[in-house]
Amino acid sequence: MYGAHSVLAFNGLRRGEISGDTVMSFDAATRFEFRGFRAQFTTTLGRPLSNLTAPAGTYRIASAPVMAHGKVTITSDTTRRRIDGVAVQYDIATNRLASDSPFVATSGTRKLSGVGFTADPGLFSVKCLQRCTGSLSP
Repeated sequence: MYGAHSVLAFNGLRRGEISGDTVMSFDAATRFEFRGFRAQFTTTLGRPLSNLTAPAGTYRIASAPVMAHGKVTITSDTTRRRIDGVAVQYDIATNRLASDSPFVATSGTRKLSGVGFTADPGLFSVKCLQRCTGSLSP
């Protein structure tokens, strides 16, 4: 499929939307592989929180994780924070972003880097897991 998109929802709560330039369906239409992957995370009322872009992404309907691969960039619409990494997972059930790969987070002139992080979709709270240097706090 070309130019496909889907709504991310859990228990009737809208969490955002994912889209791709090209989308391929596998495993009896339960796994979707995206090229030119984009995700917009929103509040339950539809207000934008952040945008994620990556060269590739995977969405599995049964277990509901969304994986982004390649040069992943997440930019917050509200906090002006940014995270760059190579692999990020979004868990729809817990509404959390997570990674176990190297990343760099920036907020203005402040910078946090390390290996692995957890964050909310608005990037209000970014927690580094290992080899942490720097801080996003003023």
